[in-house]
Amino acid sequence: MNKNIPVNPTYHEVINDSVREWEKNKGAKYKEYRKKWSENPKSFLLEDAPLHLDIEPTNACNLKCPMCPRTILVNDDEKKGNFKVGMMSMDTFKKIIDEAVAIGVYSIKLNWLGEPLVHPQIVEMVRYAKEQGIVDVMFNTNAVTLTEDLSRDLIEAGLDKIFFSFDSPYKEKYEEIRVGASYEESLNNIKRIVKLRNELGKTSPITRISMVLMEDNKDEYEAFVHLFKDSVDAVSYVEYRTPIGEEKEIDTSIDFACSQLWQRMFISWDGDVIVCCVDSERGYVPGNIHKDSIQNIWKNEKYMNIRNKHQNGEWYKINICKKCDLPYKKKDGTV
Repeated sequence: MNKNIPVNPTYHEVINDSVREWEKNKGAKYKEYRKKWSENPKSFLLEDAPLHLDIEPTNACNLKCPMCPRTILVNDDEKKGNFKVGMMSMDTFKKIIDEAVAIGVYSIKLNWLGEPLVHPQIVEMVRYAKEQGIVDVMFNTNAVTLTEDLSRDLIEAGLDKIFFSFDSPYKEKYEEIRVGASYEESLNNIKRIVKLRNELGKTSPITRISMVLMEDNKDEYEAFVHLFKDSVDAVSYVEYRTPIGEEKEIDTSIDFACSQLWQRMFISWDGDVIVCCVDSERGYVPGNIHKDSIQNIWKNEKYMNIRNKHQNGEWYKINICKKCDLPYKKKDGTV
């Protein structure tokens, strides 16, 4: 059964020529990876290993953005006691990277629920992954603690891409959403890393800035693009996702299968494997990398069960998938 699987349906970008030139100059392995990323889910082609790993160095964060699942989890009295904040050790990270390289993982993103710059060894993590041969190393950040020294260290460590979350072109609205951040400081931090990269004669990291498009800020996107289009390599928005814990009225006639199940695996700071970016409550955990290998977990019974349900048009039989917006999106990304 062939499905109309959305691939990266939530990001909408205005891309500068620098991104196209950067991708054009990447080697054959990168191009092979991007082709598999787009094509494998469409035919349900399952590799022996994930194409990509989302590795969470920490679930700690220095901000309290109201729309973030992490903020909701921490603030919810019923769940607060179950949310344990921690840091992945460097030994665990190296173990993950060593296996990832051995089994053919192409890329990694260094975050999930937390802010990666909070981890004191984030530069060492980037450097180790690049030295071992990971083709594409990236992470999302709020840029609050992106100092000049840290920016230079990340550039020299070989970071390929850095994605900034900003959310509004206006100071008052930005600081209302990004609780705990300073508009001017974050803006200066973002512009500075691009300036440093260019001064060092580097083309990486590619920079992208995005906002979460919500009802109360959707009219700001044009001003957002204008503010950043000459400062970073890509400007984008990501659509707001329904908060955790909410289920929709299920439409079983929707023809949908999630591309992530054939592309990527999420590994939390404590080693739990998550199959989906939305599953912040860990409702579907197929394994833990301290108890089994990445490769074994990738094809174990629990992982294959969720893939089979999606492949057979029964995504709605998985509880975490009932909470997801993606089945209801049209081809243009709207709901």
